[in-house]
Amino acid sequence: MPSINHLPASILLNVFSHLSVRERCLSASLVCKYWYDLCLDFQFWKQIDLSGLQQVKDDLLIKIASRRQNVTEINISDCRNVLDYGICSLASQCTGLLKYTAYRCKQLSDLSLITIAAHCPLLQKVHVGNQDKLTDEALKKLGERCSELRDVHFGQCYNLTDEGMIALAKGCPKLQRIYMQENKL
Repeated sequence: MPSINHLPASILLNVFSHLSVRERCLSASLVCKYWYDLCLDFQFWKQIDLSGLQQVKDDLLIKIASRRQNVTEINISDCRNVLDYGICSLASQCTGLLKYTAYRCKQLSDLSLITIAAHCPLLQKVHVGNQDKLTDEALKKLGERCSELRDVHFGQCYNLTDEGMIALAKGCPKLQRIYMQENKL
């Protein structure tokens, strides 16, 4: 009896396209090396929503970054095992990033946003919240490097001040929306 692996890659990719990111990452990719490689196909990784996946660690982001430079959106909200190193690796390879979302990732520091700002000048949306380590330094760097920024969320980021917000606003003339709920400004 022929194996499913004898099907053309295009057919398996079509099947995998009906799976969620969770199903691809935590189920299909574990079947065999061939399926693992197919699950990393670029078509699945333009808009990456890993939110709530506690199993996600830096090594997955590094692997995505090493193979895919066409990532335009990443959501790592509630991924508490992702560190600055993983975000920095992704940002340095995925320079076309347009939207970065990371709510409740208290383990991340300014380094993540500073690196994103340095490598992703087309960035349009930054949605982070409840990040205690985020300071004005990250906002200043976003203002210096990301002039396409239109929409920012910094709710419950208690170390941000007027100084950082002013620097961000001055450097981002296209900024249309600022969300700052429960901050100490």
